[in-house]
Amino acid sequence: MSRPLKLTIAAVLFAGTGALSELLMSTDLSQSIPGLATTVLPFAMLAVVLCVRPALRMPIAAILICAVWVGAYWLAVALDRGDSYLNMFAAGLVGGLGVADATAIGCRRLFNIKSVCLLAAAGTLAAAPFHWQVFPQDDAAMICAFVIWQVAVGTLLYALSER
Repeated sequence: MSRPLKLTIAAVLFAGTGALSELLMSTDLSQSIPGLATTVLPFAMLAVVLCVRPALRMPIAAILICAVWVGAYWLAVALDRGDSYLNMFAAGLVGGLGVADATAIGCRRLFNIKSVCLLAAAGTLAAAPFHWQVFPQDDAAMICAFVIWQVAVGTLLYALSER
């Protein structure tokens, strides 16, 4: 299978995890820390299946990705000052860094400064749609924001792990 086709398939799969994560966020699951961590489980599971070896490291990496998501979420909430991009960009940065580091446990190709910086930048920039949504209760805008972030970070993660 060609590399562009592999990356396209990964992007489509990460789009699915993004939509599923937002749908889980809109349930009662997001009302507790363990529940909040499960909302990103589809992304974490796909990321570790595609990128982490040996399989023994997969659960650790998935748990760390979920923990990073909870931390990034609470950072965004703590830094929210109304009309500022700072909270979403900071959360995106933490998310990109955390996903890179958590996945590097089982993928040594990600264990370098270039990969970590690229994923941090992707996480930061892809977080902008979370701030751009006009209506906070707009499910379509939130689904798009989750899809954009998870496709950007997840597909780059896969591309860097497959070089």
